Amino acid sequence: LHADHVKKYTALPFPIAIAVLPRLAQSKQCAAEIRRAGKELMLHQPMQAHAYTSGTVPNPGPGAILPDMNSAQIAETIRSNLDDIRPGVKGFNNHEGSLITENEIKMGAVLEVAMERGVYFLDSRTTGQTAVPQSALERDLPYIARFAPFLDNKIDRTAMLAELYKGLEVANKNGYAVIIGHVDKSVNVLPQLLTDIYPHLVQAGYKFAVPSQLR
Repeated sequence: LHADHVKKYTALPFPIAIAVLPRLAQSKQCAAEIRRAGKELMLHQPMQAHAYTSGTVPNPGPGAILPDMNSAQIAETIRSNLDDIRPGVKGFNNHEGSLITENEIKMGAVLEVAMERGVYFLDSRTTGQTAVPQSALERDLPYIARFAPFLDNKIDRTAMLAELYKGLEVANKNGYAVIIGHVDKSVNVLPQLLTDIYPHLVQAGYKFAVPSQLR
């Protein structure tokens, strides 16, 4: 949401991908800062999530993929959002989206745009019932997915470090792990935590990479 927050992450001394929500007041500024710093720019594509247990339907924000959209509308929405923060967008992932990512037809429309634009799709896996693997298989399209825990469900340095170590366990098993944190809500903890632990991870033999290197 805020370019000043993004700068705390672009200053990190290792490769990192930063995903920008579209059509917000500082979306273009955030994207420009990421390009300036030579970090990997992604679109954080809003998608509708399931209703909460309370019955409240979450609002995914501007530029979202919604359940009543057909394939053409989905494609046009994503193209517009990619263009909103261009140039240099390397890929995109879903913001929220459990309702949409469980729908094979809608995710097929999403992946078609990734193929058309020559960018990757990263499945944030906000649901265990994701239809992305099947949609990608039908198109012979490699895709990337998050299997490590989110770093910052709890904004606490000790808790976030514990989640990071769980991510390293995934990397040990699979050869790599996509680890996701949230720029704005974690800005007072996460950049410093990553700065502090980075040299120790390098010494232990880990390598930081961006999603485009995992395709």
